[in-house]
Amino acid sequence: MSSVDHKVSEISSSRPRLRRDVRTHYQEYRGEPSYIIEDTSKGRFFHVGFPEHQFIQSFDGRTSIAEALARNAATQGEDALTEAQGDQMLRWLIDNDLLESDSSSQGERRRDNWSRQKEKQKKNPIAKVMFFKVPLGCPDKMLTRVEPFLGWIFAAPGLLLWLGLVIYTAIQFAPEWSRFTSSSGQVIAPDNWIRVIFIYAILKVLHEFGHGLATKRNGGSVPEWGVQLLAFVTPLAFVDASASWKFSSKWKRIIVSAAGMYVEIAIACVCLIGWLNTSPGVLNTSLHSAVIAATFVTLLFNANPLMRFDGYYILLDFLGIPNLGTKGQHFLKWFGKRYLLGMKDLPMPPAARQHPVAVPVYGVLAALWKILIWIGIMVLVSLLFKGAGLVLALASLLYMLVSTLVQFFTFLFKVGSGPKLSRALPRLGILLGVIIAVFALVRINPTGRAVVVVEYADRESIRAGVRGLVVEVPVVEGQTVSAGELLIALSNPDEESEAAKLQLELGESRIRARAYYQSEDLPAHQAEIEAIRGLEQKIAESQQYLAALEVRAPVAGQVVGRALDSMPGQWVEVGDELLSVIPNGEKELLISFRQEDIEDVASQTDREIRIRLRGRSEELKGTINRIESRATSALPHEVLAAPNGGALALRTSANPLSEREREIASGGAGYDTDLDYFSGAEGGGQGKELARARFAGRASIDTGPGDELLEGEWGYVRFANAEKERLGRWLYDEVSTYVRDKIEQAKAAATM
Repeated sequence: MSSVDHKVSEISSSRPRLRRDVRTHYQEYRGEPSYIIEDTSKGRFFHVGFPEHQFIQSFDGRTSIAEALARNAATQGEDALTEAQGDQMLRWLIDNDLLESDSSSQGERRRDNWSRQKEKQKKNPIAKVMFFKVPLGCPDKMLTRVEPFLGWIFAAPGLLLWLGLVIYTAIQFAPEWSRFTSSSGQVIAPDNWIRVIFIYAILKVLHEFGHGLATKRNGGSVPEWGVQLLAFVTPLAFVDASASWKFSSKWKRIIVSAAGMYVEIAIACVCLIGWLNTSPGVLNTSLHSAVIAATFVTLLFNANPLMRFDGYYILLDFLGIPNLGTKGQHFLKWFGKRYLLGMKDLPMPPAARQHPVAVPVYGVLAALWKILIWIGIMVLVSLLFKGAGLVLALASLLYMLVSTLVQFFTFLFKVGSGPKLSRALPRLGILLGVIIAVFALVRINPTGRAVVVVEYADRESIRAGVRGLVVEVPVVEGQTVSAGELLIALSNPDEESEAAKLQLELGESRIRARAYYQSEDLPAHQAEIEAIRGLEQKIAESQQYLAALEVRAPVAGQVVGRALDSMPGQWVEVGDELLSVIPNGEKELLISFRQEDIEDVASQTDREIRIRLRGRSEELKGTINRIESRATSALPHEVLAAPNGGALALRTSANPLSEREREIASGGAGYDTDLDYFSGAEGGGQGKELARARFAGRASIDTGPGDELLEGEWGYVRFANAEKERLGRWLYDEVSTYVRDKIEQAKAAATM
């Protein structure tokens, strides 16, 4: 026999009254009437159906519960509330402090209940630290003054202007898409983080201002706004636009929800136009960062319906399913209780029965996304604050695990309303056994993907031997040339003028020598002869130098170069790469390995690899031929650099040439590969080096149409026969290594 709830019994017999500061607002969901209940004193909103609203409105202090149920049955017919549903509604009203009573004991009980509700709302204290919130007051008066001047941007004229701006920007931007994406890696470069955070903060302020302005234009109030710091670093503005929930039109609610993204897209268009019309530099990079922050980041978070931001509320209004996130959580709890704990008599939540696809699917996807977000935040905190961040992340994780387990076991062993242990324990044992079996028996290939780029196997890189101006390029890309054929003609007016001057001086010196000889001035004649010899040596050196202005093919082969037709008129320095000559068409792969993978790679007897190049559906096979003996921070190939759209992050090098000089001085790989050249030369790696040193290797292509591959194509490789490792062991090693490294970094930082 169930125990009597004295709170419900007392208020049932005392003719309850709805609090005077509670307001109701009519809305329609899927064409059916419903109501929003507004708790004006606490700024809370609740959604109820039409029968529930009619039942609640009967609570005027004079009508008893029985009379309210009878009136509900008379007016609602088949949709009327049952006695059990009326009891549940009473419990809900009491739990949310929406009723008032003249009874002092009930008033005290209500205060006690409110205190319990505040206790329930207490969150993870470490999570509060990570999401530190700073209110900045009430912006309602400011928005009231601003709305007459700016509110039009959410009306028809503003929408037309916004659409025109988006279309115009898209037309201008389309031809520059590849250039924009190729330089997007600069945004995530470490030396750009502070600028990106500052830009992101400004965008979020304008984003929230858009929400507040749209709310004000449609008749709502905005009682609060402020700043929220994610992990003490990333600023996130917030504004209380919950007044929009009571708007009767769903389109007004959607406008308020989309207002922030609407404003950010307009700002992104303006910044994109600025990016298209500015030269490379700080301003150009800042505009680029603003575009990415206002589009990609906004789509990932604000437009993402799996997070309770703008996209979530837009989805609710489109689907007509209020509180979808809460209903999804209720479904997951019911599913766990029924199938994991064996509570077969537990009825499915009404929302899941009414929406058998939307509610379960959303509940599962939102739960998975929440886990991913928390993992990301934990990693971010541990990276930003080193030792302190690691402690904070581990403490937060431990708190969540312990609190979850305490709640679970409290419910499991709850007397009376808990599950039957005879059903729950065997099921939990089976689940635990499956998890252990997965970690113990499932084997994975833990070797990380290596980055690979296609290159020609034999390449003769032609570099400028002298300084000069390109005057002629008589060859084109792909042309076959013979050894000694002219490739590029350079001109150096200063050197040519100096050579002509030396010729004049030589002629004058010979005339003087002849004159001295005829006048029998032998000492002067002998001195002039020595001067003639010196001039002849200088002229020979000058002619040798001028001969280098004609760049000729060292071997027969195919010409490979970029934008050869645009080279005339360019000034080149000594060592600048001009083009290449390929003796044959064979290609090979340049591979860049992570340091943590090199032991697994080197220990393999069968070095077969599988290659997946970007933009190609087929998988190629290859074999590793050699691996460099040590790691290097040199950029393996310019196309792999993050600023050029590649996968490898760069950082500013304190001494860009040091890596190259050490290679040459140590007699290592020499100067015959791009690995040495890009460590300090032109291209994407000038003044830059890899954020983390990597090993390099070479591989041949075993199968596939190698001649059809283009130089510079890049992708990833996997090792076909890498030794597999148990999933549990690998996870343990990875986590323990990560924690150990962070502790060592913290110790090193403390001793500096």
